[in-house]
Amino acid sequence: MLRKMGALVWIVLFSLMLTACSQDQDNDREVIKRSNEVEDLPDQEDLVSEEELVAEDARVITVNGDTIYGEQYNIIYHETKSYMVNNDYDVDDLEFVHEQTIQSLVNRTVLTQDASEKGITVTQEEVEAAYEETKAQFDTEESFKAVLAQLPYTEESFKEVLRQSLIQQYYINQEFSDIEVKAEDVELFYELLREQMDQAPALEDARNEIEQQMLENEIQLALDERLESLHEAAEIEEHLSHFKD
Repeated sequence: MLRKMGALVWIVLFSLMLTACSQDQDNDREVIKRSNEVEDLPDQEDLVSEEELVAEDARVITVNGDTIYGEQYNIIYHETKSYMVNNDYDVDDLEFVHEQTIQSLVNRTVLTQDASEKGITVTQEEVEAAYEETKAQFDTEESFKAVLAQLPYTEESFKEVLRQSLIQQYYINQEFSDIEVKAEDVELFYELLREQMDQAPALEDARNEIEQQMLENEIQLALDERLESLHEAAEIEEHLSHFKD
């Protein structure tokens, strides 16, 4: 089950590339962990209390005229807190978790808006295909739905996560397709790596992995810069006083 859960976790983590868990923004950014590095998920029943959630129909934030409501906030709050727990952030400060959730909602919204302006769309057929592909990795439909409930998602809310993930994927493919990693940069990185390891693998054995990690990092940095620019230009109005005095 854990291996199959990993595929589902990857989708969640991919969507959380937009989550601004930035306690130390000035530090070097790490490449997002792949699913095979995720060992487990926190128990969702214990992770978020009822007091941390908001009414599903409550207005939370408006970004460039698009309003996000409590139903979506609650889902992203779960995702954000789960990500923070898995990455050793302090989740006792609930206001901080709330702020990161708002940041994530803004990032997702401005990216979706910019994608739409650039002609990037996702059809319902593509969402359904991704949903069926994910479900097919499980032994039974019941086990798949049990994992959704653990995360927690309904079928429809998970399809929305898939839609957002596909938009992000298409956006990255279109906007950052020109990003490349030079061979000399890979070799320089390898030399630094070899200095830190007692027995480093041969360069040719590690080249592809190093190049992929460096490429992902460059794409993430480019995405961060784009989001910062979109965020600065956005008209944002917060409606939620949750966790505030």
